[in-house]
Amino acid sequence: MIDALIAKYGLIIVFLGCALEGDTVAVTSGLLAHHHLLPLWPTLAVAWAGGWTADVLIFLLARRYRAHPRVLRILSHPVSQGVARRLLGRPLLLAAVFRFIPGMRTVSPVLLATGTSLRAALYLPVTCLSALLWAGVMVLVGHGIGEVIRRLWGHMDRTELLLALPVLLVAIFALHRLWRMRRDLRE
Repeated sequence: MIDALIAKYGLIIVFLGCALEGDTVAVTSGLLAHHHLLPLWPTLAVAWAGGWTADVLIFLLARRYRAHPRVLRILSHPVSQGVARRLLGRPLLLAAVFRFIPGMRTVSPVLLATGTSLRAALYLPVTCLSALLWAGVMVLVGHGIGEVIRRLWGHMDRTELLLALPVLLVAIFALHRLWRMRRDLRE
């Protein structure tokens, strides 16, 4: 039953998840692809499309509504101001790499839309290629994690995998939080 739900709605969930959250969903989709619950190439394509769609929408909405209180709140945040001081002098570089900088996925398109003269005609292809690289890396990392799990524990049936997946996600989240806390303490 769960297999049928994943087969039917899995790619839609990957698209939405990569648009709204990003890394965890893309890595998880790669793990599911390794266990043949999702097809690998369509999963890569959908992860790319979801991630890039979010980048484009945030950029275009921030450009259109630059005086909106929510946009102004993002711009006034100390992290946004620090990124602006360091990277807005090189908007193409920021557009190419922000997806790989933790915590910058929403802030950077807003900064690029409001704090630079970067045209959408240049932003779109740069972020398209960046999102493609990101999707490939994240989905293949998940695929590799699936292979590590297979080598460590042998063959897991799909039910066991689905039970282990929440544990894996909590572990990834906890490691990410620890990394952020450690980074924040150094600053």
